[in-house]
Amino acid sequence: MADIPIPEIVSEINVKHQFPEFKGKVIKRGDVDYDAQSYQYASSSHLEEGIIQPAAIIKAADDSDVIKAIKYARENKIAVAVRTGGHQYSGASSTSGKNIQLDLSQTYKDFDWDDENCTSVTLGISFPLGEFNAKLREKNRFVPHGQCQYVNLGGHIQTGGYGQLARSFGLFSDHVKKFRIITADGQVRWVSQGEDLFFAVLGGSPGNFGVLTHATLHVFRDQDYPNSRGLRAAYPYNRQRLKDLLDVMIEMVEDENFPADYDYCITVLSEPPFKTFEITYDMAHRKEGQQMVAWPPMIVVFAQWANLQGDKQTYNPDFFNKIKKVAGKGLVQVSDKEHTPMSTLTGHWIVPISREFELPYIKRTYSSNSNSQRLKEHRWTDWISDRIEDGSNWNYDQTSGPIDVGCNIAAQFQHFGGTNSRFNQNGKRNSTSFSWRDANILCTVDAFYHSYQYEQTIEWQKGNDEGVGKPESTFCEHDRRVLWGSYDLDLSASQQYYYDQNPKGKYERLCKIKQKYDPSGVFTPNRFCIGLPVPVPADSKDGMKKRTKLSGSETAKERAAAIELTKVPQLSAEDRFWEMASTERELGKTVPLWNIWRA
Repeated sequence: MADIPIPEIVSEINVKHQFPEFKGKVIKRGDVDYDAQSYQYASSSHLEEGIIQPAAIIKAADDSDVIKAIKYARENKIAVAVRTGGHQYSGASSTSGKNIQLDLSQTYKDFDWDDENCTSVTLGISFPLGEFNAKLREKNRFVPHGQCQYVNLGGHIQTGGYGQLARSFGLFSDHVKKFRIITADGQVRWVSQGEDLFFAVLGGSPGNFGVLTHATLHVFRDQDYPNSRGLRAAYPYNRQRLKDLLDVMIEMVEDENFPADYDYCITVLSEPPFKTFEITYDMAHRKEGQQMVAWPPMIVVFAQWANLQGDKQTYNPDFFNKIKKVAGKGLVQVSDKEHTPMSTLTGHWIVPISREFELPYIKRTYSSNSNSQRLKEHRWTDWISDRIEDGSNWNYDQTSGPIDVGCNIAAQFQHFGGTNSRFNQNGKRNSTSFSWRDANILCTVDAFYHSYQYEQTIEWQKGNDEGVGKPESTFCEHDRRVLWGSYDLDLSASQQYYYDQNPKGKYERLCKIKQKYDPSGVFTPNRFCIGLPVPVPADSKDGMKKRTKLSGSETAKERAAAIELTKVPQLSAEDRFWEMASTERELGKTVPLWNIWRA
């Protein structure tokens, strides 16, 4: 395919037109609050790349501000990055050079029910998931969506909205009927299913085709699922428990006809390192008055039975009992022994923290269509359990806290597949461009690190990368990635990992749509964009660069030596879990995660 001639936006350009007046607040590089206002989820992970440094941040008040910013960018041959929640893993919702950022975090928060039955809603894209979920629950309504409380709808819609209800209801974006967008020509458009722009915006690349402002969604009623059940439980981390729970997931994969009612997800978290020798960039940007939340090394299980056939179905607890049997003793916070409405369950699946660890990260999300036979032959559950075990020291130093030799891990595994899966079925019949809808399992392994842990974190993630992309790889012989879990800084150089051939020529079609609606590259603020020529040499496989040692930090060797010298008895992950579980809550003290985790 010939490269689509979309110009690459560079910083060495002359701004010819005066910066306009906006209704909303404008923060320019050099302003006192610039650092705080430009900070977002990926900032600390890409400090040295300098990709999260817009020339100006425009907190748009309304459409007129958005249109004015687009016009200014077009006339000056610069680009616009669009941010709603700022959670894009590779920093693509920001920009650098003379390019500008539109911050829509508070711009579009209207919410209107479209019918008396409350099964259709039109709303702005500035809602975080926690607030959005609560508004639906007021009417006993729900829709599938992700688990991060502070992710906003703007990016979530454009990257799919993967979440706990994927097998039973599909992706969040599967239920978008139409959306409102402002394109590079300054035109406001409503776009419906079947149109090229609908196909491109939902699955192409977030923010690449215009400024999304509103969407109309089909939502579901609790009363149609009168016996739904859920399980959320926390268990002490250990390697064997993780493997056993993953083996249950492989049994699901083995049964191609496993009922779509069931969703199953496993999260693994190491303990946050509160006592540290280093004040990290993220710690420095902690919000004033923010509640400090802690957890022990743990495995969190999410399981759900959606009761898709309504009152005609009888609940069978066998699958949930199997999970609980292999998991053993834990803290059950949502029980399947009684009915919980779906709108309440979707609230229970949302994790009430803004960030797993106050540290930079190296992230990975892998999608696999491997069947159970292949996963068993390659002993994937053993392999990934060993990888998690080796990635961190899971014990606890009673003097200094979690032992931060190794990295700080947040991992998640979820089953998506089977012939009955709505994730699979919706992918065959809807008009979006999301890829890899034949996935059986998605695996996320995120490694957060102190500066002195960086080299070993790189090596650990390189080892995880061996699980995909080769015939002998344990998880999948292909390297298949998702936009929301991106870890590249160059989408065009890595497009074969993000886009499948369903339909054939998908990426080429997306490039043509991009050229039609944004010929001058107004929405090409960085390299994570559709249609750019591939640079030479193109090295985007691992997305990792060497980092300098921060002032005042230690090496991992020095830290390990310090721990050895203390000779303090260590608590196992199991003992640490139950120690924290028995701790009474004290006002002003750090709170265990499960004490604030409510629907």
